[in-house]
Amino acid sequence: MKSNQSIKKQGNLILEILLVLGIMAGVKAIADYFGLIASGTIGIWSAICVATFLLKKRSISWKDLGAVLPKGRQQWVKQIGLGILAIASIFLITMLVLYVLKPAFGLEKAADAADKFRFFIDKPIVLIIYIIIGIWFGAGLGEELLIRGFLLNHIQKVIGNGKASWVVALVTQAVIFGFMHSYQGTMGIVITGLIAFSFGSFYLLAKRKLFPVVFAHAVFDTLTMVGLYLAESGVQ
Repeated sequence: MKSNQSIKKQGNLILEILLVLGIMAGVKAIADYFGLIASGTIGIWSAICVATFLLKKRSISWKDLGAVLPKGRQQWVKQIGLGILAIASIFLITMLVLYVLKPAFGLEKAADAADKFRFFIDKPIVLIIYIIIGIWFGAGLGEELLIRGFLLNHIQKVIGNGKASWVVALVTQAVIFGFMHSYQGTMGIVITGLIAFSFGSFYLLAKRKLFPVVFAHAVFDTLTMVGLYLAESGVQ
């Protein structure tokens, strides 16, 4: 049987998870209400500030969770290589969803999913600023710190030791990440959920180093935004 101290520790971890996720969702909702651009980034970094405080109370730093740059040529090559493989997994996941899961389960993409990004169409300077702040700082660094760094590790600690606990943590953080993108419709939820599982796996494969998934996330989202800009702006 688990001791009272162990149960209390698990309860505190769960409360910390709920608090951080609540801050993220609440701040984003407020930012959306006032029509602020990059509301997701604002919510993510507000949650990271709270997570930093909670981690510090446990004598844990972001460096302990993998927020470090590679050292030496070998590490740079290895981690960028893992990042490229993570990007490749996104394309494989997208094809799986489009050609297998979508027809099998009737998944749908929200018709207005791309509308929130139309503010930079025909505005190249705004696009560049958004890529730097919203993509690299927000989605790439911010989401990976919060979801793979904080959330995945916290969930694993709640469950306990062993490989099975990491599998459950991977699935749980993937489900949460998928529903964070519910504005994209059921197809978007499934795609982003599977990507989160893939990124979590690459994070563990990199021995809990965040650089490969930060790199992959930022590069892929940048390509996506540039592609949207070119398509919507009618650039030949």
